[in-house]
Amino acid sequence: VMLYSGGYHPSQPIMQWFWEVIGDMNAEQQRKFLKFMTSCSRQPLLGFRALVPLPCVQQIRLRDDEQNKLPTSSTCMNLLKLPNYKSKEVLKAKLLYAIEAGAGFELS
Repeated sequence: VMLYSGGYHPSQPIMQWFWEVIGDMNAEQQRKFLKFMTSCSRQPLLGFRALVPLPCVQQIRLRDDEQNKLPTSSTCMNLLKLPNYKSKEVLKAKLLYAIEAGAGFELS
């Protein structure tokens, strides 16, 4: 279960890239991503549908000169603030960097 906001929609190429990147992550990276977005490194006991609020990916619009910005999160809102990167490779590199750094909302 994932909501989309700020102009993102599941059918957009960037959202397809996002899910491909998540699917390509190893188990440890997926745990770090989950912790980055929700502050919990494990799946909720009752499943993701039980999270309140539901997880959401929000678009952060970037100008061409802002492509170096990292994804951030608001863990209390289960919100991933994902910039609209121009390629899957950039999205993957920035997302992995952000989750490996173990940071979240404090980078905003």
